[in-house]
Amino acid sequence: MKITTLPTTRITTRQRRLRAISQRLVIELGYLEHCLGEGLQDAHVQTAAAGLDTAIDCLNEHLTS
Repeated sequence: MKITTLPTTRITTRQRRLRAISQRLVIELGYLEHCLGEGLQDAHVQTAAAGLDTAIDCLNEHLTS
C-alpha cells in the first residue's frame, strides 16, 4: 500500500514578512499616487515618495540576492 501525501507549501517567517512589506508598499504607493493625482506637492508628500523609492530599491536588492 502506497501512502500519498499532498504537497504543502509552507511559508517561512521570512517569506511572510516580505509579503507583508510588499503589501504595505503597494498600499502606500496607491495612497501616494492618489495624493499626487489630487495635486498635493507639499514636503510630506515629497518625503513619502523618496522614502517609498528607497524602500522599494532595498526590497528589490534583497530579493535579487
